[in-house]
Amino acid sequence: QLYELDEDPKRKEFLDDLFGFMQKRGTPVNRIPIMAKQVLDLYTLYRLGGDKGGLVEVINKKIWREITKGLNLPTSITSAAFTLRTQYMKYLYPYECEKRALSSPGELQAAIDSNRREGRRQAFGTALFTGTPALLGSPKMPLPALSISTHSCGQLGQVHTVKKGVSVIAEDSVLAAAVPGRIAIPRREKLETGEPPEKKVALTAEEQQRLVQHALQHNLLAMASQFPMNVKISNRGS
Repeated sequence: QLYELDEDPKRKEFLDDLFGFMQKRGTPVNRIPIMAKQVLDLYTLYRLGGDKGGLVEVINKKIWREITKGLNLPTSITSAAFTLRTQYMKYLYPYECEKRALSSPGELQAAIDSNRREGRRQAFGTALFTGTPALLGSPKMPLPALSISTHSCGQLGQVHTVKKGVSVIAEDSVLAAAVPGRIAIPRREKLETGEPPEKKVALTAEEQQRLVQHALQHNLLAMASQFPMNVKISNRGS
């Protein structure tokens, strides 16, 4: 099937050489690689990768979409980059190292590790700033609002957060270590029933930051009120 994909005279020469090389190194190609329910054209994949500078360059430059288009694969495949990289490593990378020496296995591993770390950072950042429920809370464990009780300022009360029909009444314990005994005991959150899960997001990142800053300010005031101090204010011309 790989030999019959087109009439390119170099196809047969390449496939003969590739299969012979893989046979000699003890990793023969015994199965036809399949992707998106069609035969993965190893000849075109190798040619496209070589034109871009080899597998490591494709990984570093993140140009798998161009490779996907060159192979006439659906661009809607979410795992196209991972699948193509895996197939290239299995069937073509040893051959690339032998024939072209565009990179080393060490450089390949470094590129994969770097790409994995960057992918994790992007996923975390996107989830954090777009309010993904996995990070900012879920119907089962919504992030709490803050309510700080100080002996000098009295009760500040509960902070009610209402978002799309969801009423969340809870209290935060993040600053408990800073001012022991000044944080009220967390209460059970109250959620309206009948709402779909996607509407039950407790707080956005901006609201969390605002509430934490608000709580920290009142805790600092509470701490300051516990010991005497002299405050000198200099007012010049205003």
